[in-house]
Amino acid sequence: MKNTVYGNMGTILRVDLSTGKIIREDSTPYLKDWIGGRCLAHYLLFNELDVARVGPLSPENRIYIGTGPLAGTTFPSSGRTHACFIAPLNYSGWGDSNCGGHFGPALKRCGFDMLVLSGKAPKPVYLHIKNDDIKLVPAEDLWGKGTIDTQAELIARHGERCKLLCIGQAGEHQVLFANVRTEMTNSMGRCGLGAVFGSKNLKAVAAQGTKPIRLFKPKEYYAVTKQLRDDLLDPKFGKVHSATYKVMSNWGTPGITNLIGTTGMVPIRNWQQCGIDPKFSRLVHSWNTEHGTRRESCFSCPVHCHSAYAVKDGYPTRGGGPEYETTTALGHKCDVTDDRAVLKLNSMCNDYGLDTVEFGALCSTLMELRERNIIDRDYLNGLDMQFGNADAMIELMPQVVFRKGLGKTLADGPWRVCKRLGEEALHSCYHQKGMCATGVETRSTIGSMLQFAVSPRGSHHLNGLPTAEWVNIPDIAVKVAGYKEAGDVRSYHPQAKANLVKYYEDMFFLSDSLGICKFNFGHLAYWHDSGKDLDYMYDQIIKSIYYATGIQYTVKELFQIFDRSNQIERASIVMRGCRRKDDQPNWKCLHESCPGQHPVGPIPLPPIDSKKYNRVLDAYYEARGWDKETGIPKTRQLKKRGLDFVAKKMNAALPHA
Repeated sequence: MKNTVYGNMGTILRVDLSTGKIIREDSTPYLKDWIGGRCLAHYLLFNELDVARVGPLSPENRIYIGTGPLAGTTFPSSGRTHACFIAPLNYSGWGDSNCGGHFGPALKRCGFDMLVLSGKAPKPVYLHIKNDDIKLVPAEDLWGKGTIDTQAELIARHGERCKLLCIGQAGEHQVLFANVRTEMTNSMGRCGLGAVFGSKNLKAVAAQGTKPIRLFKPKEYYAVTKQLRDDLLDPKFGKVHSATYKVMSNWGTPGITNLIGTTGMVPIRNWQQCGIDPKFSRLVHSWNTEHGTRRESCFSCPVHCHSAYAVKDGYPTRGGGPEYETTTALGHKCDVTDDRAVLKLNSMCNDYGLDTVEFGALCSTLMELRERNIIDRDYLNGLDMQFGNADAMIELMPQVVFRKGLGKTLADGPWRVCKRLGEEALHSCYHQKGMCATGVETRSTIGSMLQFAVSPRGSHHLNGLPTAEWVNIPDIAVKVAGYKEAGDVRSYHPQAKANLVKYYEDMFFLSDSLGICKFNFGHLAYWHDSGKDLDYMYDQIIKSIYYATGIQYTVKELFQIFDRSNQIERASIVMRGCRRKDDQPNWKCLHESCPGQHPVGPIPLPPIDSKKYNRVLDAYYEARGWDKETGIPKTRQLKKRGLDFVAKKMNAALPHA
């Protein structure tokens, strides 16, 4: 009989969809070394799967859904849930996805730190977890429904306390950029997790939990988490910190568009332009001021960065969100300025269960290919895919979702579409490792360029976008990277940028493994007024972990765990064929300049300087302990980190490593 577990619940739930077999496993042997959430999911996936060979849409793939020791508690913004899997969209095959909402706390209160899904159900099912009552329920009646009706039906059956992850028709048809939805405003949106659900005939996971979360020192825990909540709301805490709260609580992530634009990072017209353009102003505020109906938040979050909206004219629709990534993907990148059209597209994507970022990139890529005469209206079956044509995007979406006509090809994502069209077409695809970029123009910011390029899952800011480069406060830059040049967006200082990116990559494991929101703890400008503010944040988190779990860490020990998890990611993608060439900037970044209106850097932005970039990449590889010629982790460095099992498995797949 295991000892009393604090903070965590002490159990991993394993469900074999092929056989219906349900197994409960003790999670406590893993918790000290791998914390929970993302770190624990990485450890389990690497040990349990043939990561070099398993097919993303095969029954052998598994989905690891984790919570974290602070999830579902009074810690502010502790409603996050993390999933890890072999991914179908990005050619690296590494799948990480994270969402807010209330599912993670519900799963945890059912008694589980991790849910592992394997196999393939013979027919469509959903998994219903009500504390210890766990069932696979037939879901043929739900198959074919969108995520809105699916959630409404399951809540009607099981009650308001039922919290859900589900797919729409895009996941059912295994569109490679299908996502998993929860509630009206949250998605596990990148890498194609929805397609993996669909490949397993899994329509949804429903969790209803009422079990208590035992805390090691509850009074102390409540005191420190209340203080953190007060700090997030404090208008006098710090200029940068408090301004971040004001923007996020009033406007959500679209409210930071112009702030990001001042660095040149906002992409326009498929990354042909960047920065600030007043014609997109309605995508920053009007969607909220004119169409917003209420502010919403995830579990235990004081920020309320989400919104619900209702559009009555032009493109009538209702929905939740949108995020900055959605407004830039469906708006700026496609040159669509009508906020009503963008909200309509957002609602459609959400109901179909489609990643807004990749669908926006698909449309903008097709628009540029049409502009460059690489494709024509015949290729598009008469569809007039030109920049600014939102109606064409609306018409195209169901063809992609249901794989009808040209949609059979387009459902595989922009990178594969361009690859089939040839090298010239690939020049229009702004991607890394086969997944298109989120709303960041990486030619403007050298650290962000490095982070996007080395990201194991492709172009994505949530692998570790370096906040210190955004705010450019020298004290912060020196604190996190050791050099003031780390805060200069245009600097190619090798050690500064390598240290900067490594720091934020590791830092992002903190939130993903604890079950808290990285927007409030590291990704945006909270706690970034000074180095002392960052130290204070870590001190409060360390206390929270101890008061919740009884496990005492130092910041150094946590970052060692995060580095080990990063090594697992890297070993996995090199086992699937990725090398140094896959950490190079995409063709646009290396060969085209980018005009735009912004006060930072030359206009137009020059292409990435390959020689300087590769010196930065050398420094990053050295910091990670990877071979500079290949990008493969060095065996002695893995063993030095206590990762003998990683070295052994990697070397068996790569005898030369």
